[in-house]
Amino acid sequence: MKPKVLCALSVVAVCAVVLISLTYSKWNAPIELTATILSTAERMTRLEESERQVRARLESMPGRERKMPDLRGTLVDVTLDRHDDGPMGPVSAARIGAHEFLIANYQDIFLFDQDRRTAVPVQTDVELPVWNPTAVFYSAFYDRVFIANYSGKDIVVAQLVRDGGGPKLHLTDRIVNEAAIQGAEGVAVSKGGRFMAIADYEGNALSLFERIDDQWAFRWKREIIGSHGVAIAGDYVFASGQGAIVKFSIETGQEVARTSKLGSEPILFATCLNVDESSGQLIGSDAMSGIVFGMTKDLKVTSKFGANGPTYSNFSSPFCAYRDRQGIYVLSTYQDRFVSIGRDSATSYEFSGAQWRYIDFPFGLRNASNMLHGAVQFDRPSYRMFDKNVRAGYGGLYTDDGKLLLMPGRQELFDGASPFYVTSIASNSTWLVIVANSSPRAMLYNRKTGDLGAVTIGEWDCWAIAADVLCPSRRYSVDELSAQVNLLEPEQQAAAPGGWTENAIPIIQYWAGWKLAQGPRAVASSNGASSPDPANVR
Repeated sequence: MKPKVLCALSVVAVCAVVLISLTYSKWNAPIELTATILSTAERMTRLEESERQVRARLESMPGRERKMPDLRGTLVDVTLDRHDDGPMGPVSAARIGAHEFLIANYQDIFLFDQDRRTAVPVQTDVELPVWNPTAVFYSAFYDRVFIANYSGKDIVVAQLVRDGGGPKLHLTDRIVNEAAIQGAEGVAVSKGGRFMAIADYEGNALSLFERIDDQWAFRWKREIIGSHGVAIAGDYVFASGQGAIVKFSIETGQEVARTSKLGSEPILFATCLNVDESSGQLIGSDAMSGIVFGMTKDLKVTSKFGANGPTYSNFSSPFCAYRDRQGIYVLSTYQDRFVSIGRDSATSYEFSGAQWRYIDFPFGLRNASNMLHGAVQFDRPSYRMFDKNVRAGYGGLYTDDGKLLLMPGRQELFDGASPFYVTSIASNSTWLVIVANSSPRAMLYNRKTGDLGAVTIGEWDCWAIAADVLCPSRRYSVDELSAQVNLLEPEQQAAAPGGWTENAIPIIQYWAGWKLAQGPRAVASSNGASSPDPANVR
């Protein structure tokens, strides 16, 4: 039964109740009339609650998920005022007006105006020792913006002030607590202002504070691995992170419910969780899989859509999602895109100008939400590297014997500043090219000589497809990228600190050990043979 039909039936039922009640009431008896009105109101409340319950049941029934929304929609170029390089990388947003949002990106906070199509940085009126804003939350009760200042190890509270010099953040409070705030990635405040919950990523914890006598008092904390998302709804606080979403009693901190699934798919890294303002339930996103999901407060999935991949038919690490009565909003982080999804249309607000215009049929590149099985890309080819079969995954390459070859971190590949998140592999007869949506660099492996190197593409949000690498501005061939490769020296890399476990090994160090163990024999002829374990070569 569709929601419109349910609504119509509710109206008919209410009208019938009113007419029957009026038929038997005496209009000259105020007491009886009052009782009739109260009785009708009670019936109406029960009918509305029944309608909500029926709608929730319908949405949670197998095969009744919502139709896949348009993830591209109308493309709108946003004028972005900034002075640094690289993608804007939006990770958190807070609505502060009918068409205005504050957006955080780990470096700055921007005031984004949908109508004016502008995004301008908002400066603080007090210089902070460290400014690393990872999440923003607006509390209407306090008329304040609560900011998770990650590396600053605090929560900054500020009031948005508008004057002739442009918008500014006037700092009114700074919350520091070494036991509860070691590196916050999320913050939420209850509607009535009594509670504040913090997703403490560095502390692997959910921390709860209570407002007492104009001070934030630390109440309790609970373990959440990779704590990243947080939401408060009524008597409960919800936390999300790596592999789980958990519901707690807000008063006691007692765990009430927990889930590790988004329907049939595992939760990989639920970076965001918010109250769905249109229904009172929950909405969130899993940046690792690219899924946006709706969920009841009992942690039952009601809808999900999206995946990571090339073009605007997919997302690219959507760090957060929101919903109110006007629609759904998704921050597709490495696409530099704010996606507004309404009932009948969608709009993509682009912070880095026009992208992905050269793909004639982007819908053909839409990925399934179950592309990742765990952290491994299930429906992708395997390739031979280091005498092993490898397949692309999240943050590394996965070998057929159970090892994880960790992709380079920051400053580990010719001083590259960006990590590798969602990886993919392109190939020709001589080279493999490994790219990630989060880095402007590619790693290259020579299939004949065993050499390893890198090249700077200069674009983020790149994806390997067969023999090409698709980036937002254009397509790159493996031949083109391999002609510019800078090769690594195994002797230098093998001398680097190890620090790996038996099954998780930095790929550059692993390659160096493997390469040195090859000796003078041809690598091409050894691809089918076994070789010494490079973990033993230091």
